[in-house]
Amino acid sequence: PLLASHTKQNSTEAAHAPIANADNETGDAINPQSKTGGTAKFVSFFDEVDEIMKRDSPLQYQRFLESKAASESWREMQQRNEQSRRRLESSRDATGEAEALSAMSNIRQDAPPIIVSSVDNPPALGGRDKRDFANPTQEEEPWYKQRKDMSDFASGSAATMDTPKIENFLPSSTTNNSNDEASQKKSGGVFSSISKSALNLKDSNGKTSTSIPLSELFPTLYSNDLQKKESTPKEPVNLAMMHDPDHFEAYHQAIEAVFADAGSSRTLSKFEAKGELNKRVVQKVKDWLLNDHRIVETEVVRERWNNVDEAWKSEKWMTGISESSGSSDGETKGGKTDSRFTLELKAQRKVFLSKLFSEETLSSTSSSVDSAVDSDDTSSEQSESPNEALTLEEVDRNLFYDVARHIMGTLGRYCARRARSSPMEVAWWKVKESGLLLPKDIISTYLYVVSTMGMADSIGIGSGASSIGSYPFSDSKKGGDMKDESESKENKFLIPEEVATYHDLSSKPTESSISLRVKALASKGDAKSGEMLLEAFKKSIEADESSKELIRLRTYQPILKQYCDMGEISAALSLFKRMQSTPGVILEPETYVLLLASMTENKYFCDNSPPIEGAQDLGYRHSHGPALFDELASEMAADALEISSSSAVRLYNALAIGFNNQSESNSDSDDTTAVSTLKEVHPLMSMPLTRQHANSNELVASRVSLDRSTGTCPVTDAQQRLIVLEPDQRKQLHSDLLDLSTEQFVKFAGKKAGDHDNRAREQLQVFSDWLDKREGEPFTAVVDGANIGYYMQSFDKGRFNYHQIKFLVDTLEERGENPLVVIPNKYGYNEFYSSKREHQRLDQTEREIMRDLLDSGKLYKVPPRCLDDFYWMLASVSDQTTSRKGQDLSVSNDDPNGRFPGTRPMLITNDQMRDHKLELLEQRLFRRWYGCHIVNYNFTAFVMGESVANNEVGFSPADFFSREIQGNQCPIDPDQDEEADWRGHAWHFPVSDWDLDERFVIRIPAKEQQKDSR
Repeated sequence: PLLASHTKQNSTEAAHAPIANADNETGDAINPQSKTGGTAKFVSFFDEVDEIMKRDSPLQYQRFLESKAASESWREMQQRNEQSRRRLESSRDATGEAEALSAMSNIRQDAPPIIVSSVDNPPALGGRDKRDFANPTQEEEPWYKQRKDMSDFASGSAATMDTPKIENFLPSSTTNNSNDEASQKKSGGVFSSISKSALNLKDSNGKTSTSIPLSELFPTLYSNDLQKKESTPKEPVNLAMMHDPDHFEAYHQAIEAVFADAGSSRTLSKFEAKGELNKRVVQKVKDWLLNDHRIVETEVVRERWNNVDEAWKSEKWMTGISESSGSSDGETKGGKTDSRFTLELKAQRKVFLSKLFSEETLSSTSSSVDSAVDSDDTSSEQSESPNEALTLEEVDRNLFYDVARHIMGTLGRYCARRARSSPMEVAWWKVKESGLLLPKDIISTYLYVVSTMGMADSIGIGSGASSIGSYPFSDSKKGGDMKDESESKENKFLIPEEVATYHDLSSKPTESSISLRVKALASKGDAKSGEMLLEAFKKSIEADESSKELIRLRTYQPILKQYCDMGEISAALSLFKRMQSTPGVILEPETYVLLLASMTENKYFCDNSPPIEGAQDLGYRHSHGPALFDELASEMAADALEISSSSAVRLYNALAIGFNNQSESNSDSDDTTAVSTLKEVHPLMSMPLTRQHANSNELVASRVSLDRSTGTCPVTDAQQRLIVLEPDQRKQLHSDLLDLSTEQFVKFAGKKAGDHDNRAREQLQVFSDWLDKREGEPFTAVVDGANIGYYMQSFDKGRFNYHQIKFLVDTLEERGENPLVVIPNKYGYNEFYSSKREHQRLDQTEREIMRDLLDSGKLYKVPPRCLDDFYWMLASVSDQTTSRKGQDLSVSNDDPNGRFPGTRPMLITNDQMRDHKLELLEQRLFRRWYGCHIVNYNFTAFVMGESVANNEVGFSPADFFSREIQGNQCPIDPDQDEEADWRGHAWHFPVSDWDLDERFVIRIPAKEQQKDSR
């Protein structure tokens, strides 16, 4: 038993005695709320039990904790779902006994174990499972239930429990009541009984407390029943209601939260402080916003919104109205003529106000509104008194709409901050029926909420939407003839489209609103209309010199995807070329994968495929076949560095589909026919590594591991290259480092920077000018002094070691290099604090080493408070104009002097460049610079000035080949038939979630030799 050691240490009487005090002669446990301190004694006992369990049965105790955590998680889930369970229909169809038994057998797999029977027995759920019992016939003891009761009692949450005895918290083997009925009956777990349609959960007293329908726990088993119930028509919603209760509840909770907000309350109080009439107007607005009935008939609002929609479709849809002044009374200012949109809002306001103040529309909900909004007795009396009802003549209309605008604006921000879009369904109807004119910032917030959170079509509040062909940019051939008038009226405008229309007419169209409309058109299958709308918007912002709008990838992507899904490759390729030339569009790898996969599936990369219409007019040299794939892959390599594993599988399946006509048996084919052995796989499949060499006429789409030292592909024999920085890229990296140094200095110095924010840039520019103007031999090696000085110095006596710097410099000079050592400023003094925050003093030898490097011009001390990383990075890309004299400093692989091959200057460091301060550099430039210039080193560390005999420095490049997308010519297979003459490029794609040297390789065999290497 668990408490065996406890009972040995204490007398039996003490162990089993009830917790009592002098005033409690009955022996009952002390009430947690009493003042006698019984709770403290109880908790002490609880803690002692824990300690005994930890000490004597650690494994069982761990299982107990896991079961307890699962139990608490399950109870929390039940509490969260309690409200939804109440809404379910009270009567459910009875399910067969066989289904109930089948559900019982799956309980243990679907529900977590939440009952620990005893210390000796592992936890189990209803029905004994032999896997959980060493002795299937052994009786279970309700230890977990007792433990839970004890925990509740100790925490003071057992107010509703029966007064417990201390014996209830001990295992039966340690109590005198071993024959108690409670200890003898079997505990079947929390699911102690199952009816034909539900699982019955028992509470701590053994009584059924909650019933969970089996259809909720096992939807797959009861899918047929659910379908039958869903097919049963629901009772129609009252047309006078705003929504059914489920729709309105989310809005009601949000609007009440707005009323309770401190800032909103202060603003409303300011309105009310101006007089009793104002207070009544504010209350009227609150009553209206909390009312779940429509004030204006649906047909009236729908007709009004059709007029607004027509206003957007007019030829002035791009201009919008003048900047909204926020006045909802609709009065024009400065003699300006109202737009059609403004006139429609005015007309709607008249209808709304006349109905709101002429009818007692809120009487049915006045009591609930009063209790939810204002607990003030005075306000309640005013709301309930029919003699004090407001009339339209005495209401300040501007005040009414100012209050409504403030509340609806706060509601929009509330939904945006909490990522909740459901309240917008009701809120948007309130805006429409009232004719409320929202300021630009509020309607922009609404646009954000409904566009980014996937609002669905509203039930019963959408306006009559025109057919696809009714858009001003639709093809007239696809117009209203496709659908009759009655079918068009049944279409509903999505709320996001309505908000976008309102936004465009109340201010001006933006990229966000146009993007929303484009997505809607594309989802309806009308990509052509979406493209026309987007091009019209593009021309409008190009014509407006003051416009700062940029069209982004997110706006083009739905149209491109729709074209690709429909197989309209010519239109997709034309749109893709325009996307490339649009300033705000940054093409992602997935965009290229989408286009390449769609073209592959439509067989446009086969030798015998038909040409793509207009491809050559777009600037491509080829209109079909493997050569066109090479051109598109070259463009992708210029914009993207790598792809994801899901994109790799997407391309693999596209090749399997597009070349399925060439997937016949390899044995029946000769070298003169291209073959494919690819078979479509599951999109979530992990692609295995391929090591088998492919024939020259075989389509390749494989995951391969490149040879680390040569970069050779084992499947295609293509060799990867180390792609170096171009001259213009070196200049761009030089400029980026100057800009980055300023940003980092401001972050580092903070308020100390003051008027010297450009100090870091100025000092780095001084260093760059010194490199360009200095005479003598150019530097061919830049040494990261701090990295060398601390190399392998993590032992007890380790320190910044100048002897290691001298050793590396001497080695470089022996191999024909001219090194420059760059160190942080503090290491240029005789005393400093090391990276270990320890005081270090240079000895005489180290001082001489530092002085010799300074005198010879081979040591550069970075100015104080400047980062040395930028200095040695800039030195590696410096032109060194005067000293270089236009000569190429690179060293070939077959250098006669045995110098280390590669780009010069090389940068000697083991720094992995993972510092956050380099994250702002353009990724392609940084990756190419790292692969071309970084050289790693290794040697045996020095202890002070001593080192092992024959110590040598080993150098190795950071990258043997570039880690970016590249295509390389496959070598000619000497065994192939001379008439075959197969050629082709092997394109290797780095994959972000694969190993560093692994690539996804694609090779489409082609007979035509392509001399250019990509």
